[in-house]
Amino acid sequence: MPSAEVKARVALDLDADPHVVFAAHSSMVERWLFKSPTNMLEPQTDPRAGGAFSIVEHEGSEIITHDGRHAICESPTRLSFTLAVPQHFAGLAQIDVMVTPRGSGSHLDFQASGA
Repeated sequence: MPSAEVKARVALDLDADPHVVFAAHSSMVERWLFKSPTNMLEPQTDPRAGGAFSIVEHEGSEIITHDGRHAICESPTRLSFTLAVPQHFAGLAQIDVMVTPRGSGSHLDFQASGA
């Protein structure tokens, strides 16, 4: 992906096995992407290639929808999905996550591009 398209990149070394990192990342995606101290989340996800997800966020009286589809879900190394949040941006964002073994732990590379 050309670097001009990348909107955000986070790289972390973690003291955990890649399977643990991938499982935590996949099962708690709504918390690290959308959770704030004041909102409530209603997540529904089907974490497999082709599976859809929907997260309804309640922030006071405002309702914000987060919808997408998993393109790649290869435990424990790779996750790729689209994300639409029409209340915040037009079009689709692309989220790509890679988890690689590093010593006794893991390296996580998160990249967001698109919208």
